[in-house]
Amino acid sequence: MANMTSAMSALHVPHLTPLETTPRHFRHRQTPTGIRTIDTWIPGPGDRALFASLHLPSDGAVRGAVVICPPLAKEHISAYRGLRQLAQELAEHGFLALRFDYAGQGDSSGRQDDPLAVSQWQASVAAAVAYARRAGIESVAVTGLRAGALIAAATVDTLGDLRAMVLWDPVISGRSYVRELTSLYRVSVDDDPHHDDCTSIVGGVLDSAAVKDLSGLDLSTLDPGSSTKVLAAIRPEFAASPRTVRMLERSGAERMFVERQNQFVSPSSFVLSVPTHDIKQISSWVSRQFGEDKTVVDPEITSAAHVATADDGEEVWETLERRSTGSLFAISTASRTTTSHAATAVFHSTANEHRIGPARLWVESARTLAAHGIRSVRFDRMGTGDSGTVLTDENTPIVSPEARRNVLDLIDTLDVPPSRRMHVGMCSGAWMGAYVASQRGARSVVLLNIVNWSINNRRPPVKKAHVDAMESDVANRIFLVARTIRNAGRRAQRYVPYPLWLGLGFLGLVNAPESMLRTLTRRGTKTAVSLAPEDEAWFEANRGRQGVTRLSRSKNPPHVLFSGSGDHNLFHRSSRERVGRLIVASALDAFGDRRLAVSKHDKEGLGA
Repeated sequence: MANMTSAMSALHVPHLTPLETTPRHFRHRQTPTGIRTIDTWIPGPGDRALFASLHLPSDGAVRGAVVICPPLAKEHISAYRGLRQLAQELAEHGFLALRFDYAGQGDSSGRQDDPLAVSQWQASVAAAVAYARRAGIESVAVTGLRAGALIAAATVDTLGDLRAMVLWDPVISGRSYVRELTSLYRVSVDDDPHHDDCTSIVGGVLDSAAVKDLSGLDLSTLDPGSSTKVLAAIRPEFAASPRTVRMLERSGAERMFVERQNQFVSPSSFVLSVPTHDIKQISSWVSRQFGEDKTVVDPEITSAAHVATADDGEEVWETLERRSTGSLFAISTASRTTTSHAATAVFHSTANEHRIGPARLWVESARTLAAHGIRSVRFDRMGTGDSGTVLTDENTPIVSPEARRNVLDLIDTLDVPPSRRMHVGMCSGAWMGAYVASQRGARSVVLLNIVNWSINNRRPPVKKAHVDAMESDVANRIFLVARTIRNAGRRAQRYVPYPLWLGLGFLGLVNAPESMLRTLTRRGTKTAVSLAPEDEAWFEANRGRQGVTRLSRSKNPPHVLFSGSGDHNLFHRSSRERVGRLIVASALDAFGDRRLAVSKHDKEGLGA
């Protein structure tokens, strides 16, 4: 394999050139309620491109705009669907609702470890408000969830007159929030062994200068002015805290209680819940602060943007797309000279994660691959991120047969033969990547912390987390009985003759790693597997090492790597860095550096 460390250094994000505005057309999905959803890039601070989604009535006539400021890191991933539902509700009340990612966060350009990150986040809020006003909207409100409320409040002096502001489950003290983030990382992940100027948090990494700036923010000093109506949607258990009381008194905010916030923004498992009742209350309050007069808006829509620059000056661009019969939201990443037929890496996310992957790893990996001339596509499977309608009180869906069909349809839309496709995924996303490769073929797959080793899976994928989300005593008792039977079977599996065990794996009745690995090997797919310690234990328990030993004699043996440290979710920074190098090295091993091939041709002939 190519040198992995040098491969990751081929990309940097300086101050970027402005967005390229495509012809004025709406890239949108019509919903049954007559709401139009538009995906676009908007200009952010320092010419950085910010990813945004607009939700507005189909006729374009709006009563005002509401800019929605998201939380940070893991809380943003957990709350993503709920914020989409809030935007849809606001659009039904006649507003243009604007969701966006801060610079260096989510899909937006920039680095998450930028020392000036906090000022970039604040400038991103101002840029989003300015974008709404340029569309022809005078009356604007701002809604911030968790850290989004703190960031919006710190920006209020730069936003001009606001009709209203909603502080939803707000972070009041930046200093306390930083302590909470770092403590949670140490308890749930591990100590950070790095000796640099960055601090790891669950779902990301911040420069020490940004940590200091974030610690200095304090919502209790908010003074939005007499013309701005303020709503504090807070948890009942925080109502009497001194910080909350000071914030309410200083801002003159109305108070509303919200429930189920833990399961919404910081769930204990991969199953989260969208608090539809609270969302309706918030959108109704916002609606009451505006008049009924409407203005027809004409927002500027940009489907492609410059998001990074390689060391040699080559521009990296990203295009917003809707693919497959399920209208899955996707983002295609490529260098300026890369053609649509180039070798392509497809990134599959897991659980409730949307297309950014664990702690933004898919975004950063895609932009690094683009610097080597390899195109990437990252997408939201049905029921996650921006794919599919958000349901009332939605819980994280289990990967369904429909999701499998949608992904196969998406792969069929790529104008690339199997020999130039690569799939990357973690956990259930790894399984989906292996499944697609088994059905459509692929040059390479990278399977990260995979736990389901049966492509032909016939076992119901019900987890304890799903049962807990049902809040049903009957469902819980049934699950406990089924788990007892399952555990007894696991204890007995070591006595099953290996040929029989492997056969049951091919039938989808047990978790035999060789069944999946042999299927991929037979198809000629280069397979790299990386397992954290807990996933290695599961692999061993299912006799995976025996299978790998048997496959080592084949012409195309899989490469299984045991990290020896780290965590399943790739929250640990060292784990992400190691996996990032593996992704790039696997791509270069499969396809080579496509930029070298491009340089042999006339770039003008490629449409550069």
